[in-house]
Amino acid sequence: MKVHVDMDKCICSGMCITIAPSLFDLDKAGRLVVIKSCKLSDTEQKEAQDAAMCCPVEAIELLQHEEPAIA
Repeated sequence: MKVHVDMDKCICSGMCITIAPSLFDLDKAGRLVVIKSCKLSDTEQKEAQDAAMCCPVEAIELLQHEEPAIA
């Protein structure tokens, strides 16, 4: 799973930071910063899902990505 935030939609409500503080934070200017977006633990995946569901503008998208096959 990979976390993607559409920064054009994001209004920095802070809900994601409250739900998943290991994944999101605000910078000094009050803009959202994604701290960790991939290689999430099971707990972080659950937090990311909860944050995406609670985002008031649906700016958080969770992408399923597969590791490239090694030939």
